[in-house]
This record gives sequence, C-alpha cells and structure tokens, in this order.
Amino acid sequence: MGISCNAKPAQTAFASSLGSIPYPILSDFYPHGKVCSDYGVLNEQTGVPVRAIIIVDKEGLVRFSKIYKAASDLNPSDILSEVAKL
Repeated sequence: MGISCNAKPAQTAFASSLGSIPYPILSDFYPHGKVCSDYGVLNEQTGVPVRAIIIVDKEGLVRFSKIYKAASDLNPSDILSEVAKL
C-alpha cells in the first residue's frame, strides 16, 4: 500500500496521471499526517511525508524501514528481497 497526506481526489488524479498504480493508496489526510508522523516519516515543516518504504509484518511489527532522497534511489529488487524474508 502507499500512503500520502493528500485527499483521496488528489490521489486519484495522481494515479490517473501515471496510467494507474497497481496497489492501494491510502489517505493520511485527517487528522493530517497522523500515520506518517507515527512512523517517523512526516516532514513537519512541509506537512508531507518523506519518500520511504516501511515493511510491516502480519503481527504489526516493522521489519524494514528506509528513507529515500528520490524515487530513482529505490531498488524494487531490494524491497522484494526484504518482503521475501517475511
């Protein structure tokens, strides 16, 4: 799942601009940024989350967390290998 602090209509427009996104995008709109803040990825100055991958297992434990400067820094193979460890 993806999460952002945008309202659902903005997320829908974003996904449409990419042609679609093959996973659900959740809105952390109200209370604004609560989930992102709880996971330590909300930039309090801008009110939006930093780009991050957080993998949570079925018991609700964080098994992987990494912040990225840009989307191009993210390697899907690395993320899939972390998921495979679950």
